[in-house]
Amino acid sequence: MLRIFFVLVLLAGCAGKASAPSAPEAGAVPGKHSPAAESLFAKARALWQGDTCTEPQEAALILDEALDGDPKFAAAWAYRGLAHSELGKREEAFDDLTMAVRLDPRAEYYAYRGLVSLRGGVLSAARRDLEYSLEKDPQQYRAWNILGDTALREGNAAQACKYYANGCSQGECEPLRQARNDGQCK
Repeated sequence: MLRIFFVLVLLAGCAGKASAPSAPEAGAVPGKHSPAAESLFAKARALWQGDTCTEPQEAALILDEALDGDPKFAAAWAYRGLAHSELGKREEAFDDLTMAVRLDPRAEYYAYRGLVSLRGGVLSAARRDLEYSLEKDPQQYRAWNILGDTALREGNAAQACKYYANGCSQGECEPLRQARNDGQCK
């Protein structure tokens, strides 16, 4: 259980290493959205240090304003979903990420929605979104690692280790290292 908590924190929307896309402009194409919305998005994105959001409540409020001005800004929906997830607002997080995938059905957004479902204990929905994320992009390390957490919750440590190994092969090895330290993987 400690292992799952660690990885959920690691993958959390605003408080973990693998949480948010590492490029500040991830999902946002300069000039595609209103200048005001892009400016607000950048302001919210500045609250992330690397992949860690220092102020999820403030980020959510700023992104509210960005979305009021440009409701078709998928990256803003996704980031607000991650902030809401970190704040424990699972329903709002799921709805925001659903809007993000409707506007821009990228693998990363499906992986984040899978994380929200996992956090809410809806394992079948988590698995569905994570597997779909991997269909879209087999190199989506977040999806592999969150799928590993899902397998652990389902009681399948052997499968979880395989998923973590796939995530590691795509560049994020911390969940596999942690599972090995916890004795769950060899």
